[in-house]
Amino acid sequence: MAASKINVFILFIFLSLTLAYSYPKHKEPCKTIVLHFHDIIYNGENKENATSAIVAAPQGANLTILADQFHFGNIAVFDDPITLDNNLHSTPVGRAQGMYVYNAKSTFSAWLGFSFVLNSTDYKGTINFAGADPILTKTRDISVIGGTGDFFMHRGIATLTSDAYEGEVYFRLRVDIKFYECW
Repeated sequence: MAASKINVFILFIFLSLTLAYSYPKHKEPCKTIVLHFHDIIYNGENKENATSAIVAAPQGANLTILADQFHFGNIAVFDDPITLDNNLHSTPVGRAQGMYVYNAKSTFSAWLGFSFVLNSTDYKGTINFAGADPILTKTRDISVIGGTGDFFMHRGIATLTSDAYEGEVYFRLRVDIKFYECW
């Protein structure tokens, strides 16, 4: 009986230590990057410069104008240039490709799902993002859920800041990426 209790106690200690040390405990990011992406939504008059378009809207809405009442129900897809600085005319280091869904009736909010497709001398590969974007909040975090190439199996947090916008046609996001899991 006593030997059985000792065996259970040793098993309990072993399992506790295994669980305690099985998860990485990164307090500091293993890699950080700051990039900017520039979105120019198609408004019916700017097809040469547009990098995004509304592909779904509430019934009766126009696909060249965002819906009233916080744009609820609009879905837009984008293929935006990514730059190392906040200048739209800087040399792109890749493209931001994905979609945003305006999903709230009481405030400006969107759900984002997109990838940074990077192909420059500095970075090669993709970084994948998903999460809620409460647009009126100065800074907001979304999840980095994976990547390829230089970012293979990376995970972390991206802090978004809207640092420029011109009406409902152009906006620029500063994306401060902190990877906490790097392979």
